[in-house]
Amino acid sequence: MLSTADDAGALISPRSSDARESAPGSRGAHGELVIVRHGETEWTVTGQYPGATELPLTANSRRQVVSLHRILRGPLRERSPVVVSSPRLRVVETARLALPDAHAVIDPLLSEFDCGSDEGLTPTEVARRRPGWGIWNDRCPDGESVEEVGARGGHFLETSVTHVEVPVVVVSHGHFSRILAARALGLDGDQGRLFASATASVSVVGDHHGERCIGLSNASADLGDDLIG
Repeated sequence: MLSTADDAGALISPRSSDARESAPGSRGAHGELVIVRHGETEWTVTGQYPGATELPLTANSRRQVVSLHRILRGPLRERSPVVVSSPRLRVVETARLALPDAHAVIDPLLSEFDCGSDEGLTPTEVARRRPGWGIWNDRCPDGESVEEVGARGGHFLETSVTHVEVPVVVVSHGHFSRILAARALGLDGDQGRLFASATASVSVVGDHHGERCIGLSNASADLGDDLIG
């Protein structure tokens, strides 16, 4: 079952061209954040920047995504979470398969990095066009900068995660998931480069003895049996 963040009463503001990151901070009650990256698509296999392009999950990925349910049992500990999804179909399908009993709220704030005119290209192809350019340092032509994506992530954390008493499961994309993890730890968005995010994987950020920390990182569906066993 799906609804939109507007239906759920979440505050969504349009992206500003001069958006700045406002760090949620590293202390206090921030809520438990469970980050799920969507499953494999043809473009994740080839390494193309997907952005807003609608891409279906591969058949292999659907099997992996279903097995995420077993990994999620650990951090959720039989609690009923709030589940929020990017509007992209590959993400919506991941949420449905991984959490079949959940009511997923659709929130555009969780959309992938807007790659602008680089959408559909691989990093190698971009490097040929603009030597020295990097997504973690430079704005995407006709798209977003990492600072703007970080501001989006920070706004989502402030409005939809902070002080929520149950786990919040975010189902989203590769670059956005990495940036969101950094922001949840009180870091700037460009520090998302430090966090891996495989397709069909789970990461957890929460409070431990009053400090914000990583509770689980990049646990992929392929490792599900090992983690459960």
